[in-house]
Amino acid sequence: MKISILKKADYSTWKVNMLMYLKSIDDSYVEITNDGPPYPTKVVAITPTVPEHYIRKENFEWSDVEKAAMLKDSKVRNILHNSLDNVMSNRVIACKSAKPIWDALETQCQGTLAIMKNRRVVLVPEYEQFDVKSDETIANIYDRFLTLLNDLSLVGKKYDKEDSNTKFLIALSKE
Repeated sequence: MKISILKKADYSTWKVNMLMYLKSIDDSYVEITNDGPPYPTKVVAITPTVPEHYIRKENFEWSDVEKAAMLKDSKVRNILHNSLDNVMSNRVIACKSAKPIWDALETQCQGTLAIMKNRRVVLVPEYEQFDVKSDETIANIYDRFLTLLNDLSLVGKKYDKEDSNTKFLIALSKE
């Protein structure tokens, strides 16, 4: 399988492809991008002044199972870095695990929550006023409409399949 290279303008497609790629290797790889690695911890005994609590284990304290779990994070980091050009890779090179890389790429390509809300404000009217250009083929119209639906989905706005199909058909010219 080939790793998709991230192009900022095609982030939505890259994200779907990358999630499928990671899932095809190991279901837990997707969990690592969402939740981070399962850092091994240990219980610190109760003392008169400090209540019982957990702290991260040092690497030399890890069991074989814990090492294997942490290796998965390294593999996901490697896959993510291999999907980036030098500019994007330099932006996330200091990240110590896969989740911060994933989050940084999303912020770099899609922006913050405020930017996503602003994009939604721009995209919703574009969807509502979707119209066909006179020189477009049906394939181009469909690609443009599908890209718009995907962009809306990425900013948290989803439309019912029946509604979007109807919207597309109404936008088509009689020819």
